[in-house]
Amino acid sequence: MVKTAAGAARAAGVIALLSAAVRLQAQLPAADSAFGKGDYASARRAYEHVLAQDSTTERALYRLAILDSWDGKLDRSLARFAKLRRLDPRDPDIMLSHAQVLAWAGRSGESAALYDSVLARFPDRTDALAGRARATAWGGDLDSAEQLWRAALDRHPDAAELLIGLAQTLYWKGQPELAESYVVRARAVAPEDRTARDLERELRAALRPEVATSVDGSTDSDMNDVVTQEGTATTSFSSSVRGTLHAGWRHATDPRGRGTSYGGGGVIILALGHGAVLRSGLGLRRIESDTSLAHAPLPSRTPLTAELGLGLRPARYAAVSAGYSRAPFDETAGLMRQDLVIDALDLSVDISPGPGWSVSGGGGGAWLSDHNRRYSAVGAVLGRVVKGLQIGPFARILGYRSPRPGLYFTPVQFSVIEGRAVYQWQRSGWGLRADGGLGSQQVHAFGSPAPHQPEWHAGVSLSRDWGANNAIALVGSITNSAAAATAGVVTAGFRYRTLGLRFRQGL
Repeated sequence: MVKTAAGAARAAGVIALLSAAVRLQAQLPAADSAFGKGDYASARRAYEHVLAQDSTTERALYRLAILDSWDGKLDRSLARFAKLRRLDPRDPDIMLSHAQVLAWAGRSGESAALYDSVLARFPDRTDALAGRARATAWGGDLDSAEQLWRAALDRHPDAAELLIGLAQTLYWKGQPELAESYVVRARAVAPEDRTARDLERELRAALRPEVATSVDGSTDSDMNDVVTQEGTATTSFSSSVRGTLHAGWRHATDPRGRGTSYGGGGVIILALGHGAVLRSGLGLRRIESDTSLAHAPLPSRTPLTAELGLGLRPARYAAVSAGYSRAPFDETAGLMRQDLVIDALDLSVDISPGPGWSVSGGGGGAWLSDHNRRYSAVGAVLGRVVKGLQIGPFARILGYRSPRPGLYFTPVQFSVIEGRAVYQWQRSGWGLRADGGLGSQQVHAFGSPAPHQPEWHAGVSLSRDWGANNAIALVGSITNSAAAATAGVVTAGFRYRTLGLRFRQGL
């Protein structure tokens, strides 16, 4: 009887294993079918159910690692790939996908080493050649990446993936015309390739002339009203030189009177290669005010405006810029009465360490023509919580060296720290962007610091895009911000509101 019972148990175990294997064999094709149809939510559920029964099922692990990477969950994806590599360390498809996710995660060195391992066994494999060059480009070494793309094209001259990759790298190097020639070849080889089509549109938009204009109105609780209109015309002179002519007008009023400023100028943008861009411009701005601070007529004046900046892209998801600017301080009617000019130096850094994440910061100093000085700094971090929504902290600080009671806002220190949320939605050319923040602010005037005050802001932008570089957008915002009409006097109920219209048209 004991032997009979043991035999029955073994038979039941075998039957259970066979039944589980049959169920797994039935579930994998269903999961693969959902994946192939683009129903990724159903595919994920099916693959996870398969893994729950057998955690070593390579197909389920592989597809879940891919889905995790598409969802921006790079750490989870890499963990699955690590397990896959232990199960099958020599599978080239697993190795290539693993290398790609390592590149997305910013681990360019590890990614390149893994691509090299595949290429040592399969030197003519196109996806491995493309991945190796792409990882090098994302690591910031655009010259080496270009050499890798060209060497790969020597082996496969009609490979669309390689043509697109070289075009993208040349575009990042500031050579859009040369990049366009390669993307045109890619479109001829693969006319339905979406990446090639999108890159071709982006390149042509970058090269074609365009005009843009904006109209903005603002008002605040101190009864400063301002209307501004700006216009630009931009064109390319060569593959590395682009120029812009700009003109603008501003009309401002307050309880004491009104003022107007208008002017224009030109800017040259020069691509230096290696991801560097130089920006240089000159112009004039005329200021007219109906009264001076002493209530007498104020002569018109026309100060020179200037800008000089250098932008660098050390890696695909990182940008650094430094610049100098000279412009009149003419934001309100009260400032137009004072004949002030500002010389400013600024530095900014923007980094995207992973999908859905951005880190930005900057700071600088300014020297006013009344011998005052100003410093400022700002920093923000945003991380994705759900599709389209990012949240994170924001901080800002500024201060002046000397007080200017009754003239303009000159705190020893003005600081803001807030939690910020940004939501973006796009579909069929329509776009919506909403942002808001809630936090605390404090003014240190020349005396004792004021109490902390609540701070908040809200903004929205509704846009419509069509063609390569045509767009129209309606934007608006409202902010409450600590302010002082005179040093040491804080207006806790200060409000600032704006409404604007933007239009851009490619020619």
